[in-house]
Amino acid sequence: MIEVQIKTTLPPYCLMSALRKVLESAVIKIENISRLNGKAITSIVDLKAKEVKKAMEELPPVCEAYIVSSSEAKVFVREHTCVTALKILESGCLITSADIVENGVIWNLICSEDSFVKLVRTLENEGIDFDLLYKGKPGTRSAVTYREEEILRIALEKGYFDYPKKIKLEELSEIFGIAPSTLSEILRRGQKKILERYFRD
Repeated sequence: MIEVQIKTTLPPYCLMSALRKVLESAVIKIENISRLNGKAITSIVDLKAKEVKKAMEELPPVCEAYIVSSSEAKVFVREHTCVTALKILESGCLITSADIVENGVIWNLICSEDSFVKLVRTLENEGIDFDLLYKGKPGTRSAVTYREEEILRIALEKGYFDYPKKIKLEELSEIFGIAPSTLSEILRRGQKKILERYFRD
């Protein structure tokens, strides 16, 4: 069993592409993807945005939302087609989560060596461009997500962790197009994971 992380472009006819356009300032994380039948999938999406209630008005009819707080909601997507997700599942890989980022999707997978080889061949045959971000034994890499890593890296580069700070949280949040409270949560979560890993090793 291996853990794999790949990045693909947003599939053009996938509902997640539509969600990204409608909710462009939100942080969207797919927490669960299951195959319904040969051509459709269902999924649960964690959505974080400045004004969640307003964002819920923009959702397509196949989405059912549960508002967790003023800045977070869980969205059940009843049925949609995503060629990339279907090809990943058909190869025998399990999708543990996916992060929708500005220019694509980061897929977190668990698979066997055989299903990984099948996945690579399938994606290549289907003409789906992908980048392999990580491949290794489960639990041997940092639990920091791609989004957390991206935000922490840019915060470091921009001088957020310097004393005195070269950039304020509000200015940094504008770069990512998310609320300062959401950015603060992502920064704290990423820092905690890095510190836990550091002191555990």
